[in-house]
Amino acid sequence: MVEYKSPHREYEFILREVLDIENELGKYPEYDEASWDMIQMISQQFGEIGEEYWLPSARDGDEVGVIFKDGKVTVPESMKEATRMVIDSGLTQLFGHQKYGGMEFPNVLSVYSDEISCATNMSLGIYMGLTKGAYHCIHNYGTEEIKDTYLPKFLSGEWFGTMCLTEAHCGTDLGLIRTSAKPNGDTYSINGQKIFISCGEHDMADNIVHLVLAKLPDAPKGVKGISLFLVPKYNVNSDGTLGERNGVNCVSIEEKMGVHGSATCVMSFENAKGYLIGEVNEGLAAMFSMMNTERIAVGLQGLGQAEIAYQNGLAYAKERIQGRDLKEPRNPNEEADPLIVHPDVRRMLMRSKALIDSGRMLACWTALAIDKSEKDPDEKIRKEANDLVELMTPIIKALLTDYGVEITSDMLQIYGGHGYIKEYGMEQFCRDVRIAPIWEGTNGIQALDLAGRKMPQSMGRLLRRFFHPALDFIEKHKEDEEMKEFVIPFSKALKGLQKTTLYMAQKGLSNPYEIGAAATDYLRQFGLVAMAYMWLLMLKVAFSKRDKSDYYENKIILARFFYERILPETLSRAIAIGSGSKTMMSLPDDGFDSISKFTGEA
Repeated sequence: MVEYKSPHREYEFILREVLDIENELGKYPEYDEASWDMIQMISQQFGEIGEEYWLPSARDGDEVGVIFKDGKVTVPESMKEATRMVIDSGLTQLFGHQKYGGMEFPNVLSVYSDEISCATNMSLGIYMGLTKGAYHCIHNYGTEEIKDTYLPKFLSGEWFGTMCLTEAHCGTDLGLIRTSAKPNGDTYSINGQKIFISCGEHDMADNIVHLVLAKLPDAPKGVKGISLFLVPKYNVNSDGTLGERNGVNCVSIEEKMGVHGSATCVMSFENAKGYLIGEVNEGLAAMFSMMNTERIAVGLQGLGQAEIAYQNGLAYAKERIQGRDLKEPRNPNEEADPLIVHPDVRRMLMRSKALIDSGRMLACWTALAIDKSEKDPDEKIRKEANDLVELMTPIIKALLTDYGVEITSDMLQIYGGHGYIKEYGMEQFCRDVRIAPIWEGTNGIQALDLAGRKMPQSMGRLLRRFFHPALDFIEKHKEDEEMKEFVIPFSKALKGLQKTTLYMAQKGLSNPYEIGAAATDYLRQFGLVAMAYMWLLMLKVAFSKRDKSDYYENKIILARFFYERILPETLSRAIAIGSGSKTMMSLPDDGFDSISKFTGEA
């Protein structure tokens, strides 16, 4: 009963009308073929495959799931067919480099395709997303021989990739890993066990290429002693054909709350042949090139699940007849009015739509910066664009996944009791998306990354990449009569964020608890201000075209809702940050307990 239509009009508005990517990216020779007609054609193809193949397979992925037997994982046949449709259409080659058989299309289009994938079948999107991340990591840090061997196979869809970080005794604290790497000629013998390895084993590819964190015998302690290794499921012969099975095995898979179509594996490495990626003891930096790609992709999981939940919640609100309009009957000849007449239902729908629209804009705006950081001939522009991407990555990951959980929950609420049962498909969205705030670094870790690392980095250099263009926008449009309604409250919110940033910088110098206690509130405050800025960029276009279509007038109304009902949360977040860490850290550990004996005292 779940339905989905790809949001083509929304991306046309953002990419073509607001970001003007035809002119912004047309100056880069590598993107010569990325005309709007080509982007439109490819996006339409993605959308059709998503709607016709990926969406139906999502039900099988949830109800049948992956099956583990004798060390092998079997994926539902409908998911395999959905994957083949993408591979056969050549879409796996879209974002790869031409040298390895790719089409080298812009990252802004990757946002488009990733959202559709994550909306229609989040489990299946994980397989493809991890492979894309592995591709970029190997491209950035692998030797020419390794790149020539593995990258074309990723793009052809013959081989898939994974990342292997976590071990049973340590989660995010990677300095504690015990997986070892012993030199063996030109290769390394890898031994150890990794847990929570998404897509670590499956039957959708001829080979699975693992990127594994491990330590050499003489490695320094902690994260400074981590190296990164490429460990294939099947070793590869010198002519590129598959050789003997490597010492890599799936020991078990996890029984999970959601994304049942994605195998979460315990992987064992026993004298597995591995190849060094990057430099010795610098594996974490190499892995982060993949993790940053994955963090933005996980943010798009939150966005995609929010969008499909919203589409279905909206359809139900329009169709379901229940209760009467509080002023007068909307359908006087019927027994009741549709749910959408009720203010609280409209509140949930408008909040969801306002967050989805600005979240999508934020992701595309950041992806455009990725393209500039990679392709612009001016080193200064590349550096500044990369700074912006570094700053926005934890915000996109945490903000979009937190809101994904909130929006899917609200859309289920619109269904009432029908949303709680499997028949309508809404409860799957809630179960699937709940992992997104957890993996690739929990959202608490993302907040600490923003507040503890990105904020003070290079005396606030990264922050300037956001604050400066935002302040310039205010200066240019402060007298604009149409924009004033939004520019004035945005200016106040931006000043509030600047004050909070200064407060945290000062307090954090003397007490690191202040940063830890404020981090999550700070990320939300920063994220909301960033979304408000995205609305300003969209409003500039909407006001100029409001007479052409109701579409633009509706954007203005949604922006007004965001500014009236959502942006004010920045005030409460700032107040919470200002309360400091004293109370939070003063409760003794035993004070958290709720179970105790009766004292007998009266």
